[in-house]
Amino acid sequence: LKRGDADLPEDVVLMRALRDMNLPKFVFEDVPLFKGLIADLFPGLDCPRVGYPAVNAAVEESLKENDYIIVEEDG
Repeated sequence: LKRGDADLPEDVVLMRALRDMNLPKFVFEDVPLFKGLIADLFPGLDCPRVGYPAVNAAVEESLKENDYIIVEEDG
């Protein structure tokens, strides 16, 4: 993470690492709890997610083709 953006402060790098490496492992219902824990550990720190629009579009298209329901993420 640090190599990708050397100007990021250490607390942002740590928050991103914790969030991005753990969030995919949780079931949908536990995501708000995990986000709350991260917010408690890093109060006032806003760290937007890195987007991959081409990958997201390809995944969504594949899901739709296979009759999966796409649930939009809340902020």
